[in-house]
Amino acid sequence: MTLADIYQRPLIIGTAGHIDHGKTTLTQRLTGVNTDRLPEERARGISIDLGFADFTLPSGQHAALIDVPGHERFIRNMVAGVHGMDAVMLVVAADEGIMPQTREHLDILTLLGVSRGLTVITKADTVEPEWLPIVEETVQEALRGSFLEQAPIVTVDSVSGRGLVDLLNALETVARTVPPRDATGFVRLPIDRVFSVRGFGTVITGTLVSGTLRPEDVLEVVPGDHSVRVRGLEVHGHKVDYAVAGQRVAVNLSGIDKDHVHRGQMLAAVGTVKSVDVIVVEVLLLASSPILEQRTRVHVHLGTAEAIGRVYWYDRESLEPGDTAFGEIRLESSIPAIRYDRFLIRSYSPVFTVGGGRVLEAGVHHKRKEAGLLGHLALVASGNTKAVVLEQLRACDAPCSIEKLAERAGYRVTEIETLCQDDPEIVYGPDRQVFWKPYLPDLISTVQHFLGEYHQDHPLRRGIGRERLRDSLWPKWSLRSVLFVVHYAENVVVEGEWVRLADFVPVVEGAWAQEIESVYQAIDASARKPLTVEQLIGMTSIHTERFFDIIDYLLSQKRLVRLEEGIYISTPVYIASRDIVIEALQERGALTTSELRDVLEANRRFAVLFLELLDALHITRRQGESRTLVS
Repeated sequence: MTLADIYQRPLIIGTAGHIDHGKTTLTQRLTGVNTDRLPEERARGISIDLGFADFTLPSGQHAALIDVPGHERFIRNMVAGVHGMDAVMLVVAADEGIMPQTREHLDILTLLGVSRGLTVITKADTVEPEWLPIVEETVQEALRGSFLEQAPIVTVDSVSGRGLVDLLNALETVARTVPPRDATGFVRLPIDRVFSVRGFGTVITGTLVSGTLRPEDVLEVVPGDHSVRVRGLEVHGHKVDYAVAGQRVAVNLSGIDKDHVHRGQMLAAVGTVKSVDVIVVEVLLLASSPILEQRTRVHVHLGTAEAIGRVYWYDRESLEPGDTAFGEIRLESSIPAIRYDRFLIRSYSPVFTVGGGRVLEAGVHHKRKEAGLLGHLALVASGNTKAVVLEQLRACDAPCSIEKLAERAGYRVTEIETLCQDDPEIVYGPDRQVFWKPYLPDLISTVQHFLGEYHQDHPLRRGIGRERLRDSLWPKWSLRSVLFVVHYAENVVVEGEWVRLADFVPVVEGAWAQEIESVYQAIDASARKPLTVEQLIGMTSIHTERFFDIIDYLLSQKRLVRLEEGIYISTPVYIASRDIVIEALQERGALTTSELRDVLEANRRFAVLFLELLDALHITRRQGESRTLVS
């Protein structure tokens, strides 16, 4: 087998059917492998766990085969193998016909989404030839209304080999209808076997349901959130450089002990699959099942995982046979799950299959009276990703990150990012934020109107600070969301920390000019003994808010220098003081703060603040207790 053979479109075929109907014998005849690997299986002559083998179709395409146990006691093992099947061979023995486990297996296959396959009538040598058409007729009747109703029925004798060529040709025809799985998505591999190999360590096997695996990939095992690294890969017993969705894969892992891995966990791309103890679901109850009451305890099978939980319906107290409903299942243990995973429900005791369905939301809890809940779930169930995303976006009163939208909508970022970039109803803006386009004009108008009034009230200011704009308009928003709106307001500009209308220019008019000079003269006159804000406001009798507008204006005009918040000196005082310090340091070398204070003829508070400002401006450099000039 060449690597080119291995990397053909993957195909996994499963068996299903009643116990002792010849599934394992048929598998061995097709593959040359006895999939009953456990000593107990060989001693008892029945399959207990999943068996795996590979074989070749007439075209040369290689396929994997999953042989499932038929006994009702081992249904849980059978279910663990179904999630990986692309197609199924429903096996019916000619000497017994349709049996209880035949019907239950068919129900399980249907509920878990298997939609391709064929029927094989085995043990043809155990009945008279004229009996075979009657068997086939009863099988056709039993399959009416199922996904196998129009599928081929092939009769074989696994002992003599009669009919095997016809079976292989029929499987070839089915194989051509199987679409490829998503090899570009994130890695998801439900684990069905774990063992240890001397010299290699922990090995897991499973069907890669999505993504592409490569050696050295760093992944995680969920539940447990164990970080692991892929050491090596095998497909059909051959070492490979990568494995793609739809293949049976053996993965050699480093970073985890065999005792910390078990069937039911999932190998997944880091951060893509959650371990959850509640799933929001759409459930179909089989017509043959009893009524499923509110809070009924059930077994839940999802992928290779199994958990016990209770069913809670959102719009009813019970689900009638044959009906479908929305609800949630609260689990007693965590399982890995994502949206649209299929699951099976079996009664708690006695155990039998009652229904199944799809996960609509994983790790989410809803209240029964939640407004719009049923409509939302119907939308999710429809599979219309765009509709779900738009529904969530319309519920957002502020721009949000693409990551937050993905979380709210229940999709991966990669699934919706292109949609958000391309959809004309969605604004995809700075910092990968998104917003519902029809809502944006009103927000832009709000910003523009606010800034217009702000400029009237504060004609000296360069604009309003970004944080203050947020606090004034949308205090619960993030600054990123506010700036998103500003970005799309054509006549609004951002200059550093300031936001203003594009055509606004600070204007000094009326009483403002006199007040500006009054404040400036008071600060200039205080020289190296600066006054506090409270003192200045008291001296000038200017309203506090107008006073700070004036201070901001004088700073913007470079007529004032800030020593610290609330302490200002005039620019001429700053220049004169700076020159005094420079001259002293040039003449006398390094000087202490006390010595420079004397040079400045100022109090210690002014000297400390002023010298720290010179340090910040890289005019002086502090070295211990002294300062020198920066050369």
